[in-house]
Parts: sequence; structure tokens; C-alpha cells
Amino acid sequence: MNNSAQIHVLEVIIVAGMILTSLYFIRTFEFTPNIITTEENELELLGTGILANLEGVPDTLGEYNSLLARYVSEDEGYFSYKYDFIEYVDLSLPSGTLYEITRIDITEYSKHPEDSIKDHTEDVAPAAVKVGNAAVASRIVVIDGCIYEVVLTMYFTLR
Repeated sequence: MNNSAQIHVLEVIIVAGMILTSLYFIRTFEFTPNIITTEENELELLGTGILANLEGVPDTLGEYNSLLARYVSEDEGYFSYKYDFIEYVDLSLPSGTLYEITRIDITEYSKHPEDSIKDHTEDVAPAAVKVGNAAVASRIVVIDGCIYEVVLTMYFTLR
């Protein structure tokens, strides 16, 4: 009798078992994909974080529900705390980043949908120059029963 055929079958079974065991072992590792965030994504995340932080801080004067609401509140057509807001954003963004802050009156826009959105948009801090790609972060704020959207638009510049 020829035993070499039986040995070959046994070798195939052993090799198949080794391959299946190695595949199971490799599958137990969790591979996370390498996500590369672009500069734009990082700036958008930073802008969203700035607005979220201001929204999470209570107003020390007790007039508004958050510091963000106080910063974008309007008193007789004048943004009283806009320089505090600009200073906070200046300190939070990387140096050299151009930005603008606008406030959109959603309540008025919903009453007059035939109007342009620009009719209900007010500049809290307009950008002197708009150069480069724009990254936008926004937050909804309620002030005295009116709904506003605060938009922080940041522009990338080459250094």
C-alpha cells in the first residue's frame, strides 16, 4: 500500500487549519482607518468649538441664557458686547486667520419668507478682506424669544 497519498491529504488538512487559524487571529485585531483631517476641517471644528464654548458659559450678568447670547445681543441697533466677542475669537483662532461674524434673524425671516436672507442678516464683525477658502461654523441662539443663527466664517490665508 502507498501511504504517501494519505500523508498528502493530512498535509492539506494541516495547512488549511493553519490558514484558517491565522485568518481568525488577524481578524481579532481592530484596524482603524487613517482619517486625515484637512486644514479646512480643523478650522471648522475650531470655529464650532468656539461657538459651543460660548454657548455653554452662563451669562455673568444674568440677562441672557449664555455668554454667546449676550455677545450677539443688540441694544437699540448696536451690538454692545461685540468687542468682547471679537477679542475672544481673536484669542481662540490661529494668528493670521481672517473671519467674520454675522447674525441671521430666523424669526423675522420666517415671518417674511419672500424676502432675501440677506435682508435679515446683520454683521457683528465684518471681515475686512475675504481671501482664500471659507470654513463656516454656526450656532442657533434664542434671545428674548427670537431665534437667531450666529455664523462664524473663517478664511484661510497663505503664510
